Amino acid sequence: MEEAIELVTVGYFGDPLGAEMAKSRLESAGIPCFLVGENAALLYGVGLGGLQLQVSPRDEADARSVLNDSGLDAEP
Repeated sequence: MEEAIELVTVGYFGDPLGAEMAKSRLESAGIPCFLVGENAALLYGVGLGGLQLQVSPRDEADARSVLNDSGLDAEP
């Protein structure tokens, strides 16, 4: 059996463009990340709770640092 991968949310976005920009910024810094709610947002809009940007716990501090330095509007 595979173990479930634990992820930490480092940002919430109501805007898909902002979420994609933040995701790209983290990926450019070499930090693997995932957008939760991305498919639902495409189908129904972000009214279902927005998008969550998630990383592994070991990358959390670096991801928050990158997002804070980027000026992207991510809610902690």
